[in-house]
Amino acid sequence: MRGDLPARWLTSVPPYTVDVIIAVGLTAIGCLVEDQYVPSGVGGDELAYGLTALVFLPLAVRRRWPVTVLVVTSLAFLAYLALTGRNQPTPKYWAPMLALYTVAGTRPPLTVVTGAVVLAPPLFWAGLRASLAPHVAVGMVVAAVAVAWGFGDVSRRLGESNRKLVELTRQLHAEQRARTERALTGERVRIARELHDVVAHHMAVIAVQTGLAGHVFHSDPPAAHAALDTVAAASREGLREMQRMLRLLRFDSDDPVGGQRSSTPGLADLPALIDRVRAAGVPVTLELTGTPTVLPSGLQLCVYRVVQEALTNVIKHAAGSRTTVAVHRGADRITVRIGNEAPAARVAPAESDSPRHGLMSMRERAALYGGTVSARPRPEGGFDVELTLPSTDRTTV
Repeated sequence: MRGDLPARWLTSVPPYTVDVIIAVGLTAIGCLVEDQYVPSGVGGDELAYGLTALVFLPLAVRRRWPVTVLVVTSLAFLAYLALTGRNQPTPKYWAPMLALYTVAGTRPPLTVVTGAVVLAPPLFWAGLRASLAPHVAVGMVVAAVAVAWGFGDVSRRLGESNRKLVELTRQLHAEQRARTERALTGERVRIARELHDVVAHHMAVIAVQTGLAGHVFHSDPPAAHAALDTVAAASREGLREMQRMLRLLRFDSDDPVGGQRSSTPGLADLPALIDRVRAAGVPVTLELTGTPTVLPSGLQLCVYRVVQEALTNVIKHAAGSRTTVAVHRGADRITVRIGNEAPAARVAPAESDSPRHGLMSMRERAALYGGTVSARPRPEGGFDVELTLPSTDRTTV
C-alpha cells in the first residue's frame, strides 16, 4: 500500500503544478552547474544565473503557450551562449528541447517544423562552442530535434487515443443508461399488463355476481348466497394473485427462484379459472388436446393470461353466452382458441374499460414470446380469439 503512494500522488497532482515543479527544479540544477563547473568571474555570475532562470522558468507555462515558451527558451539559450562566453557542457538545451516536445505533442506538423527551425541555431552554436566538428554538431541538432519531435508525436497520439477512449466510455455509459431505462419501461409495461389482467378479470366476476345477488336477493336467497360465495372466492383468488405479483417484484430472498416458478399461473390453473368463470354465470367448456409436454413457465403464463383476458371480455360483453376454450399442444406450436356464441341479450360494455385495451394487451403478451393473437367476430354472432405460440420460449427483448 505504501509503495503505491508516490504513484497515486503523481497522478493526483495537476499538470500545471508538475510543470512548475519541473521548471523550478531545472532552474536549480542549472544554477548548481554554474556554481560547480564554471570559474567565477567568467562572463558575469549574475548574468549567467539570470539567463539560466530565463531559460528554464518559462517551462512552467509550456502547456498553455507551448510555441511562445519554445521561442523564449531558445532565444534565452542563444543569449546565454552569446553573452556569457561559456563553452562548458550545460543542461540548458533541455529547456528548448522540452518545449519542442510539448509543441510536437499539441500542435500540427507545420508548427512543429517552425519550432525545429527556431531550436536548431542555438543547438548548433552550443555544439560548436563545445569544440564539436561542424558535421558532428549538425548530427547532434538533427538527433535532438528528431528525439523531441518523435516523443512529442507519440504523446500526441496517446492523448488522442485517451480522448477517444473517454468519448467511447461516455457513449457506453449513455447506452447503458438508455438500456436500463428501456428495461425499466418494459418492466413497468409488464407490471401494468399483469395488473390489468388480474384486476379486470376478478373485478368483472365480482361485478356480475354482485349484481346477480342484488337482483335475486329476496326472490331466490340460495342463488344470492351462491353469488356471494363466488364473489368471496374471486376476491380471495385476486388477493392471492396480487400477493404473488408482489413476491415477484420483491424477489423473495427465501426462495428467489423456486418461489417465482411456483407462483406463476400456468396450464394446470386453467380448470380453476374455468370453474370461477362458470360460477360467474358463463357456461364454459375446456378442451385440452395434443401431447402433454412440459412447457416453459413463461409460455404457460402467456396462455393463462390470454385465456383469462378473453373470458373476462366474455363476462363483460357477452354474459351468459356459451363459450369454449380449446388448447392444443402440437410438436412445434401451441394453439389456443376461445370462442363464444352470441349473447341472448345485448350487454352494454363497461364504461371503465374497452375491449380494444384487452386485445392490445393480449397481442403484446403473445409478441413477447414470438406468437400472435387474432380476434374476429363470428358471422352468426359471437366472437373468436385465437392465440398461436411456438412450443419453446423465444422471448424477445
